[in-house]
Amino acid sequence: MALPQNLEEKQRLQKAERILSFSFKDFELLIQKYNVSFDSPEWDVICFYFAARFQNNIQKLKEWYNFWGKNRKSKKFENFEYAVPYSYLNFFSSNESPKYFLEILEYYYQRNLKLSWDIFLQIFFDFRSKIMPKFNPKEFEVFQLILKEQTMRNSELKDKIEMDSSNLSKYKKKLRDKNILFEGLSINHSALNLAVYCLVYNIPLSSKIDFFKELPDSPFLHSIYTSYSNSQSVAINYVTPNNNQVKLDLYKLSESINEKNDIISSNLFQFDVDSRLKSFNFTNYDYKNGRWDLPYYKIASFLENEDSKQISDIVFISPEFEVMKEKVLNLHKIGIEILNYLLLRNEMSVSAIRNALGMSEKETRKQVENLYNNQYFKSRINPNYVFGLSNLALFLEYEPSKQLSLHKRLSVFPELYSQKYVNETKQGLYFIIRIPSNMIFDCMTLFNKFFKEHIREMFVVNQMYSSRWLLPKDKYETVFQEWKYESTDILGDII
Repeated sequence: MALPQNLEEKQRLQKAERILSFSFKDFELLIQKYNVSFDSPEWDVICFYFAARFQNNIQKLKEWYNFWGKNRKSKKFENFEYAVPYSYLNFFSSNESPKYFLEILEYYYQRNLKLSWDIFLQIFFDFRSKIMPKFNPKEFEVFQLILKEQTMRNSELKDKIEMDSSNLSKYKKKLRDKNILFEGLSINHSALNLAVYCLVYNIPLSSKIDFFKELPDSPFLHSIYTSYSNSQSVAINYVTPNNNQVKLDLYKLSESINEKNDIISSNLFQFDVDSRLKSFNFTNYDYKNGRWDLPYYKIASFLENEDSKQISDIVFISPEFEVMKEKVLNLHKIGIEILNYLLLRNEMSVSAIRNALGMSEKETRKQVENLYNNQYFKSRINPNYVFGLSNLALFLEYEPSKQLSLHKRLSVFPELYSQKYVNETKQGLYFIIRIPSNMIFDCMTLFNKFFKEHIREMFVVNQMYSSRWLLPKDKYETVFQEWKYESTDILGDII
């Protein structure tokens, strides 16, 4: 858009000139310098830069928001939705934000590189994760209530808070605009007769091994977590049919990788999918100033004393699904298609499912009801990745009976997930702990002191790689209501 090419572009710039007035010349120079086109990352960065100038002029800011967001479609990135101008609202609390994004444009401009949407959105959400949201007291009260009740429905919330439905809806909208909460789906692996495995490798920092090339293509590969500290740690997660052959094949895969590469250690863990617990604890979040008030001594005291008063304020959800006595699959391929739609879209809407899959409303309702009644899925609401938290994976060798006790001790942290595991002949407990990023290494030191010889694996998850895992429909046998499995599904041509 060095110069307007058509009537629509001319009209868009004319409207920008009317709103910006004397600042329009600066806007036009940036548009020309970076050769910006509409619906590009560069366009949004420049619009945000000028929006920051209107923070003390509400009327102008509203006009600019309308101009910026007109005819723009939202974009998806992992669990996030990118929509202008709403995705930028939290950035106005930081004076450095507009300058930061302009520096990105300059970096790419100086190197004659194209700033793609994929690259920009990764940069955008990484930056946003470091700017923590602020709340007023009522917003924070609604936020905590939604986490506790795991619902956004007014009918299920209104009796648990001193607030009428109108105000409740208003505060929920504010939370949505800030992109604070993520509505997703939990799959009941146990009810679906699926098993979950994790292969963990520790390799030297100097190692050049590329696990993405080493691993055969597999319909059951779920995700890969990577970590870099004194050595590299890689966790490879599989969701597979509950089949004894799978474990043998994963051992073969691990041995094959070990033989060809410089590996410090490797372990295969199978998780007890019926034992998963999770908890949220935002009592230590200073919501007025957007920061964590969780000093080292408070964490140490909690681990050592298991303070019952603090624990009583924590939201527990345990377990995610009721343990089923009989696990007889009652699933057809249309059910898998619906579950995959929900996993992909996170949109629990009968009309949306019906339109996407070309089904009648009656049949859609029947199928969704069957999935729900068989406990194959559950809607879940989690805090989005905007609270400055890092993920720590912790494998502990403890008696499985200690899960609840240890979960309580670790529930001083904002988010915590735990489940039991089996590793060869040993049993233990696996935790994913979300910790304020500035405290992650202090906490690792504390865990080394507190858990000592019980630690089997511990690493910070620097990156999670997942390609939106879906249930492999082609591996399901409808007639016998069971998952099909062949060793090549994991081993490829290694056999």
